[in-house]
Amino acid sequence: MFSLLLFALFVITPASGADRERPLPALRDGSVVSGPGTFRQESPLRIDGHVRLENLTLKLSAPIVVARGAKFELKGVHLIVSDRPGSANGSSNLRCEGPAEFLISDSTMVTKDSAHPIWNLEGELNVGNFQTENAEFHLSKSKAALDRLKIFELEISHASHVAAKHLRLVFLSTHSSEDDHLLFENIPTDKPFTKKLAMGSGAEAELEDTQLQFFLLYIHGHADATLRGMERVQLAMFSDCQGRMELPRGRLGSLEAPAVFPQPGKSNCPFSFTLQNANVDSWDVYAGGHADLTFERSEIDELNADGAAKLVLHDSEIYADWMAVGGEAQVRVEGGSVGALRLAKERPDLATSQIRLGGHSKTIFTQVRFDCGIVASDQAWVKIAHPSVPPEYIHRSGRAEILD
Repeated sequence: MFSLLLFALFVITPASGADRERPLPALRDGSVVSGPGTFRQESPLRIDGHVRLENLTLKLSAPIVVARGAKFELKGVHLIVSDRPGSANGSSNLRCEGPAEFLISDSTMVTKDSAHPIWNLEGELNVGNFQTENAEFHLSKSKAALDRLKIFELEISHASHVAAKHLRLVFLSTHSSEDDHLLFENIPTDKPFTKKLAMGSGAEAELEDTQLQFFLLYIHGHADATLRGMERVQLAMFSDCQGRMELPRGRLGSLEAPAVFPQPGKSNCPFSFTLQNANVDSWDVYAGGHADLTFERSEIDELNADGAAKLVLHDSEIYADWMAVGGEAQVRVEGGSVGALRLAKERPDLATSQIRLGGHSKTIFTQVRFDCGIVASDQAWVKIAHPSVPPEYIHRSGRAEILD
């Protein structure tokens, strides 16, 4: 009884003029912010203890940090998420400092401009009717009950257990462990299905009336995965290895003659994908360490290089849905195209398209057709030589240098 009384003491209700937009008040354990009304939050938001937002609109242009052991409730909340001008896509995100509890009901989340909120969740998640646009949930060590969730990407990894029904997804994704042996087969796209799946890194999913457009697998270490009879997949590799690759699009391999990537004998990469009648839409490359890789005639969605990685890309299409170069990495793109803003209306998987360059990285684009913008920060060095189409925009900060 005392805890209920204490909780009630911190209920915050709007003053007169309920339609007036005002800052979100300071939140502490026991806070309840109750509408109707419109609030805004432009500085980082921290959730400690038990916090509930209900029956309100929140304009959010800042990250959220959820403390270990916190309980965060959204009930009848309409979130409008944007990123600060000049910042990289996804700056207004959410991360957990440890396991926490999330309860979301009858709420929505929409985005403005190129915002793409990513929520990295750990702990317990209970969702009943959450409709979002261009947003992602990444579950790690989580137990989740999901009902009527519409979201761009739902990742189920790292020993998470999910029971879900009536999901509407663009991407269903999972990360392997360093030594997984995975099999995924006969996962349909664009039509509802019910299926129990063993996901990567010890995760499990029981899905009822779920509909997705892409199945996305991230592979790590020396894990291997077989994909059989898959309707539309995207394959992502975390590489610290050397060699040459060609990563094509289309229906690849068969039961009798599987297609193996990376191609045998052309690299020392320890991971592998075995494809048996798998329809590959595109690939993601995350290179770190001392990776030294050349890609030719490849279809790449996300391209990230960090550490001391060196990448060369010839005559390839890079959608730049999260293209980033940082650390001491060096990337050279020769010919082909970078960016996919032209495809955004017809391809819901391309929620954003932007090149982000930072650290002490060096990037050279030669005779490239750009279809997105560039955000350069820190001490990044960029050269743009003879573009067939120039970048949509260039935002520079810090000591970044751009030559053309």
